[in-house]
Amino acid sequence: MALQSIGDLAQGFVLRQQGAHLARETTRLTREVSTGRTTDTARHLSGHLVPLADVERALTLADTHRDVARIASVDAEIMQTALGRVAESGEALAQAALTAGSVGGAIQSTVLAQGARAALSTMIGALNTTSAGRALFGGDLADRSPLADTDTLLQELRTVLTAAPDATTLRSELDAFFDAPGGGFSTVVYRGGQAPAAAFALGAGETVALRIHADDAALRGQIKQAAMLSLLDDPALALGHEDRAALVRDMGTGLLSGQDGVTRLRAQLGFAEERIAQARSRIDAEITSLGIARNDLVSVDIFESATALEQVQSQLETLYTITARTARLNLASFLS
Repeated sequence: MALQSIGDLAQGFVLRQQGAHLARETTRLTREVSTGRTTDTARHLSGHLVPLADVERALTLADTHRDVARIASVDAEIMQTALGRVAESGEALAQAALTAGSVGGAIQSTVLAQGARAALSTMIGALNTTSAGRALFGGDLADRSPLADTDTLLQELRTVLTAAPDATTLRSELDAFFDAPGGGFSTVVYRGGQAPAAAFALGAGETVALRIHADDAALRGQIKQAAMLSLLDDPALALGHEDRAALVRDMGTGLLSGQDGVTRLRAQLGFAEERIAQARSRIDAEITSLGIARNDLVSVDIFESATALEQVQSQLETLYTITARTARLNLASFLS
């Protein structure tokens, strides 16, 4: 029987190759024992990677929906705060106007007008609120402030009202400026879009829209009353003492009754906030479920991996022993 052997140099190469292989196995098994996940997914799943790819795709989509829901939640919260500022400013101004209109004697037009201008600036500032550079009350034109500033509004309105010869005409011009199609408010003051902003996609076929425009009738009404009171001290207006008193009472009443419209918008927004919160809970649960499914696919039996690790480490120690003994061989030792 012929004996086959390999030379010393080849034997050294073989031992080094086996050592490198066992070292790689030790690293792989150590990682699997510490993480509980396979380091070779294709081998672990026997090449059946489609289920894992489906889960990974679903996770990526769910992560996207979670980000969208978070943005929608932030936008809704900011819009709710802005509407609250409009409501608070309108209510405070209404109380001031009704109090001034019910007290006998001359109305402190200058004081009331100054308060009205401050309230008007607060309203406009609130409705020009942005989030991440997007105007929230501007419809589909979110790259610009939906309302012109207070000075522009009052200047345009003053030009229209000072031309009115009497109180009746002045009221008609005020209504036309704010409410008529093609009036000054829609052509000069409101600069947002007419189309609604895009809805937020929350997954599972669910969407939520935050479609409140700064030119909504309820918001426009609050701005209208505040703007008129802001010009109360303008001597160019054709208003006598009685006309001013009646106008103050009417504007105050209009501000107060208009609170219902603002409350309706806030309730509408609150309903959207509730849907967003529910969607976020659903998405979080979905991500948790998908994460468990992914772990089930890529997880390993830690006990089995630990046993294999001990075996590989034993083999590696044996190899090191053999290598060391082989390295000490010489002719004298062989002949002795």
